[in-house]
Amino acid sequence: MNRLFLSLLTILHACASTQAPPEVNEANPEPDENGLSTLHAGEVQTVREIPMEHTSEAIATVAKSLSSQVDSILPPLQVLSECHALARAHEDVLEAEIGRTESGHPIKAYEFGHGQTHVLLYAFPDPGEAVGGTTILSLLHGLVNGNEHLLSLDVTWHFIPCLNLDDQPDGGRTLSAVFRDPRVREVDWCLSNPRSETTALLDYAANISPAFTFPLHDEYHSRESIPLYVIVCEPLDSAMPERIRTCMQSFGLLWQEENPHEVMGTGFNVLSDLAGAEYANSTFSILEKYGQVASCEVSQQEGVSAPALVAAQMSFGLIMLDAILQKQAMRTEPAAAPDVDKPRR
Repeated sequence: MNRLFLSLLTILHACASTQAPPEVNEANPEPDENGLSTLHAGEVQTVREIPMEHTSEAIATVAKSLSSQVDSILPPLQVLSECHALARAHEDVLEAEIGRTESGHPIKAYEFGHGQTHVLLYAFPDPGEAVGGTTILSLLHGLVNGNEHLLSLDVTWHFIPCLNLDDQPDGGRTLSAVFRDPRVREVDWCLSNPRSETTALLDYAANISPAFTFPLHDEYHSRESIPLYVIVCEPLDSAMPERIRTCMQSFGLLWQEENPHEVMGTGFNVLSDLAGAEYANSTFSILEKYGQVASCEVSQQEGVSAPALVAAQMSFGLIMLDAILQKQAMRTEPAAAPDVDKPRR
C-alpha cells in the first residue's frame, strides 16, 4: 500500500481509541455485549467451536507446505510465464485475457474449480508489490497438485497474477526498491479517471461477483521493515482478529501494535475510515458490494524468509476465506424441525 495511506494510518490512529478488545479464545469465541458473535446488528450467529482442520495453526501448516518450494519472491514476468505454463499443462486451469494495460500488455486471469463461492486474488497492483505474485503461483501449484485443503473448499478460484505490468521496475524483469510516482494514477485509486487496468479488474469482478476479494498489496517494494497490518472494507467479527494475529505472529513477523482499532484491536484498520471521501474513488468501494475485501500488508523483515512471507500472506487469505465459507454454511442450514410430539393446547 502506498505511503499516502501509511500517513493516513498514522493520523487516524493518533485520534483513535486505544482501548483494545477483550481477548478471544479462537476455538470458543465469546459473543459481544449484545450476545452476537459478529458486528452486524440484528444478525444472530451461533457460536461454534472451530473444527481442528480450520484453526489458524492448521491453516498455517497448509500454507507453509504450499510455499515450501519457494526460493525467492519472483518478478512479474516470471510469475506470468509460470502461470501460463501451468495452464498449458493442466486443462483444469483456464486462462483468459480480461483486458489490456495502458501500454497494451495483456492482462491474464486464471480460473480453477467449480465451487459456489467465487474468490478473486490479484497481484502486482502497484510498483514492486511483489509477494502476491508468488503467493498466487504457489496456490495454483497446490491446486493442480491436489492439495487436500484447497480442493475441499467449495470455491471457484480466480487469479490475476499481474494486474499492473506497466509500472513494474525494469519492465517486470526484476525486483528492485521502488516508490510510487505521484504523477502516476494508481490502479486501485482512480475511478474518477480509470486506467484500463482498473476497468479490466472491475469488469471481471462484475462477471464473477466474488464473495472475497484479496488485493495482494504489500510493503515489499520499500525494502523497509514495516510491522504487518491488515486493511479490511468490512469490520471483522469478534473472533477473527485474534485468529489472524495468532497466525501471523507464528511466522516471526512484526505486528503493528500502536493505537489498536477500537473493536478489532491491534494491526487492523477499516479502509473507508482511513480514506474518508477518497474511498469512493477506489476499486474497493465497488468490490465490497460483492463481499469482503481485505489486504494483508507484509514487508521484508530481518530473519523472515521468502517462503515465510508467502505463507503468511496465504494464511491470511485462507483464514478469511474459511470464515466466509463457514458463515455462508450457517446461513443456509435448514431451520430446526418443530417438535411434533409436543401436545397442543
